[in-house]
Amino acid sequence: MDKNYFRSLIKHYFLKGKTAKETKEKLDKYYVANAPSDYTVKYWFREFRGGRNSTTDEIRSGRPSDAVTEENVKKIHEMVLADRKVKVRELADATKISTERTRHILGEILHMKKLSCRWVPRMLTPDQKHDLLMRNRADFWRRLVTVDKTWIH
Repeated sequence: MDKNYFRSLIKHYFLKGKTAKETKEKLDKYYVANAPSDYTVKYWFREFRGGRNSTTDEIRSGRPSDAVTEENVKKIHEMVLADRKVKVRELADATKISTERTRHILGEILHMKKLSCRWVPRMLTPDQKHDLLMRNRADFWRRLVTVDKTWIH
């Protein structure tokens, strides 16, 4: 059942002169798990008492998504490349966006995650893997530790 269906039922009981409590009991009786909450029923009774006739959501402007812009993504990417140990709070302060949006840009857009206090790409290209191997060839085998056929790295 969608919310407009329940709102219509609540309006029907309101127009019949029922109370919010009686309406909630009826909805619980017939729709057990899907019935709207007590708060929802009371909210819509208040709305209808206040003169509202529509059961659909009112149009609202909403907040424009201005945090995840090409400019912010580029700035964060440049800062991370300049200093891999940069903190999320520092990135957020520099771009003047929230830490939550900064984490979204790092993880979902730039595909990076923090490992050992450094931001690194989650997916390395074959060229990047080869470059890492060549730079660390001497230490490569010492970094691999095996115990009981379990690989840990």
